Amino acid sequence: MDEKFVTLDTFKSLTEKGFSSYHYPTQSVAQKWLRETKNLHISIVRNACGYGYDICKADNGTFIAAGIFDGPNDGGQWDTYEEALEAGIQKALKIMEV
Repeated sequence: MDEKFVTLDTFKSLTEKGFSSYHYPTQSVAQKWLRETKNLHISIVRNACGYGYDICKADNGTFIAAGIFDGPNDGGQWDTYEEALEAGIQKALKIMEV
C-alpha cells in the first residue's frame, strides 16, 4: 500500500469531527483515529472489479455500512486500495453526523 495523504475536503471534515494534528494526516493515520476514538473500523475489500470498503464497529464487529458497488468504475468499485480507503474514511465521517 502506498502511503497517501487524505484529500483537503477529508482533512477539513476530520478536523470538524475533533481530529487534531499539526500535520496533514495520511489515510492510515485517519483510519486509525476513526478506529481508536470513534469506534469505526474501515476494511478494504478486493474483488474482480476492484476495491470496495465496509465499515463496522471496532469493538464488536457490528456492520454499519458498505461501499460495495458505490465506486466510480464500471463494476461499481474503486480502481485502487487508496481510492477505496479515502471513500471509506469520508463515509465514516458522514456516519458520525447522524
